[in-house]
Amino acid sequence: MTIIFIVAFVLVPSFVATVRSTMVCSATKITDIVVCEDLDSNLTPVGRASDSLKFPYGITQVCVVFAFQGRSYFETYVEWFHEGTLIHNETVDLSGEGKKVFYLLRDDGAPLKKGLYRFSIICMGEQLANISFTVGEV
Repeated sequence: MTIIFIVAFVLVPSFVATVRSTMVCSATKITDIVVCEDLDSNLTPVGRASDSLKFPYGITQVCVVFAFQGRSYFETYVEWFHEGTLIHNETVDLSGEGKKVFYLLRDDGAPLKKGLYRFSIICMGEQLANISFTVGEV
């Protein structure tokens, strides 16, 4: 009897994690994710990356915009990576419905470093969306 209790105890957390993961995926929806150099006053992308998602070296900022529908009770954050290294992350509220905008730029105003970049949206450990792009020739 004790062995059966221990096995049941070990399986319960796995089941809870699966249910929570399913709830996360159904509770937050990300659509229309776009990477560009900037947005105009109507939130229309300006200087959108080509189909190959490449920006020329010399740009000083990159913008990511996306539409969302979500619920506020899940912790959500965004992450920026350069060449696989996390360079910035922040918590974001995706409750309700709307658009979110995030900019990546250097503190000193210098051009972004050449290389591969990735922007990810994470909720409760699950990746909801990501987009990758390059700056300069890699």
